[in-house]
Amino acid sequence: MRKLIYSFILLLLFGAVMAVLTHTAQNGMETTQVLPGINPDPVYVTCEPGETLEAMLTAKKEFQVSGFPVLLVNIAQDSRGTLRFTVTDDTSAILVSQVIPVETITPGKWFTIAGDMTFAAGQTYKVSVSADGSSPYFMQVPEKEGAQLPFTEQVVKDGEILECGISLGIDRVELVRMTYGDIFYYSIPVSVLLTAVGLLSIWAGWRKVWTVILGLGTPARRFVNKYGNDLFLLFLFVAVCVSIYSRAYLKGAYISADSAGYLREAVNLVSGNGFSYDGLAGYDTWFANWPILYPALIAAVMLVTGTGAYLASKIVAMVTAGLILLVLRRCFGKDAWLYGLCLTNIGYLNLSYYTWSEIPFMLFMLLFALLFATVLQKERPAWGWYAALGAAGICCFLTRYYGIFVWIVTGLYLLVLFASYRKKREPAVFSKLVGLTVTAAVSGGLSMAYLLLNKLQNGMASGVSRTMWWDDYRILTDDLIESLLTEFFNIFSMQIPELVEGFPYQIKVFVVAGILTGIGWLIVRNCRRFTRESVLIVMAVVYDMVFIAIRYVSSMDSFYFRFFEPATFLLCIALTGLLLPYLRGKKGFHYFASMVTLLLGTAVWSVFANGGMDRDDNYYLSLEAQWEEAYQGIPEKSVVIFNDIDFRSSYYRPDVVEGTITPKDEFANLQQTYYGSDYLCIRAEFAEAMLDSGEYHDSVALRLQEGIAGKEPAEFVVISLRE
Repeated sequence: MRKLIYSFILLLLFGAVMAVLTHTAQNGMETTQVLPGINPDPVYVTCEPGETLEAMLTAKKEFQVSGFPVLLVNIAQDSRGTLRFTVTDDTSAILVSQVIPVETITPGKWFTIAGDMTFAAGQTYKVSVSADGSSPYFMQVPEKEGAQLPFTEQVVKDGEILECGISLGIDRVELVRMTYGDIFYYSIPVSVLLTAVGLLSIWAGWRKVWTVILGLGTPARRFVNKYGNDLFLLFLFVAVCVSIYSRAYLKGAYISADSAGYLREAVNLVSGNGFSYDGLAGYDTWFANWPILYPALIAAVMLVTGTGAYLASKIVAMVTAGLILLVLRRCFGKDAWLYGLCLTNIGYLNLSYYTWSEIPFMLFMLLFALLFATVLQKERPAWGWYAALGAAGICCFLTRYYGIFVWIVTGLYLLVLFASYRKKREPAVFSKLVGLTVTAAVSGGLSMAYLLLNKLQNGMASGVSRTMWWDDYRILTDDLIESLLTEFFNIFSMQIPELVEGFPYQIKVFVVAGILTGIGWLIVRNCRRFTRESVLIVMAVVYDMVFIAIRYVSSMDSFYFRFFEPATFLLCIALTGLLLPYLRGKKGFHYFASMVTLLLGTAVWSVFANGGMDRDDNYYLSLEAQWEEAYQGIPEKSVVIFNDIDFRSSYYRPDVVEGTITPKDEFANLQQTYYGSDYLCIRAEFAEAMLDSGEYHDSVALRLQEGIAGKEPAEFVVISLRE
């Protein structure tokens, strides 16, 4: 009888809870934030002090808004200026007027300007933005990226209509029927579950129910213990692939000047032009600025899959991630899932988004380090290990010229082995000395032969002059400090905290020194000579030290994540190995694994939930369409003079090269210089300006006049170079 009473009370309570949860909430409103797609390039619409930026918004339909999300950059946090935001209708009536202190705006993040108003279908509303005491920048929004907004936008700056939109969205409000169950997520299924467990506890006894629940977990634990590591690695691989495909293809295009060079060479390789990255354009230019292996990998994927060069480069990044995980699985067994978390590093993911050679380079560096450690640990390693080590070293070099540093590391270990041999005269040590010396000589010799071939074909061993240019060494050092801090926080997939970011560089030095001291203490206390961890650490340290020294005496980009991430990757794997004995078997270790799995699953889910895998509005394909339109008036095998087309497209039309004309150039000189091209193309307004200047040689001016005269208005003047 008591069980019936308890059950009745529980069901009565459940009914009351469900009555509340299914009841319609008063004034049910649903707010949807609608944001435009931002141009991934650093291009802006400036809002200068004392000037008003205007955006004319014409409503496609009637809707109500509660605020206007805005994304601004170029804002100093110590600014005391203000931003005035006003919305007026076609009668100049003020509908929204807000003055926002600039110091309350976080640069690079969306913030909402409150404003309740209703847009009437077909009506135009003017958004006016003016700054006082600051110069905030809006991000540019390409025309197609604002298609999801419920209005069309026309931006006016300095009396001129811009061809782009600005980073301005809306918080759209709709009246909806919402229950309290809708408001409190998952409250209904949780209530049902708790009621079911309560009824079972009443009739079977809570101890038995609890025993059954714990018992159900036993098979699951057995399954996780047996297959959990491999399933997690597979899940991690899928997560990385989803992130690359979504961020770098569907929703963005990560192409730098280096990327365009790799892609252009890959296209020429597929076409059978070998090392000539301008082969399709008719020239025999030797590909020497970068080693050949990365473009060759892209070309191989293009041939196998039939995809374009850019998507093939993303597939290379995905396959490389899978191979890294397989190497970790082979080396570290059931602990590989923890090492695999190194792929969640922000720096690693950013490298994967770009078409850069660092990703396969990291794979070959990892292989070299693990093979080298195996050779050091084995008493008498077979010659196959030395052959594999030499092949890994060559692959490092053929991916990045800097990869030759692995033989510097080998040289350091040879000195240690030589000292050990002199002391103990052990035959096994002498055998390793001979094996490593032969391996380094053969592999290093082949690498030097490659550079010699470059020198003979290109005139420079690495394709371009890398002598020192002028540098502000104080700024360079500041960049180094910032980059090292960034590398540390990237490990934990987070940005530098705002507090630390605000430190002067003189204080950041102590933060960096403290971090390095802590890492050094951990290494000294736990690392042993000739272990995998020690080899990984030595390679990482030598990589960074040599690179920093080279940067201070030669020209290249300043310090940032791209250059340090390969070493950070190796260091993280090594530190994981040093920390693992302290973590393995601890009670909370399994909870950590579960938490990481949950976070990773949530991250993948969020990509799909936020439309990250929506293929209807493919950013890269949209970009290709823009390139197609830009090159429409340029015939095959052309040289474009004063080229102002998006530099990222240089691989898209590999039959086109860039060129210039100086006032002293004769047309015959141009024909000789651009011997591989059939046509000379120059934008019409550039050609007219050249003629108006009267500075150019008569033979060139005559061709320009003939190209302009008697033709329909065209974007480009096309002149034959074969006449």
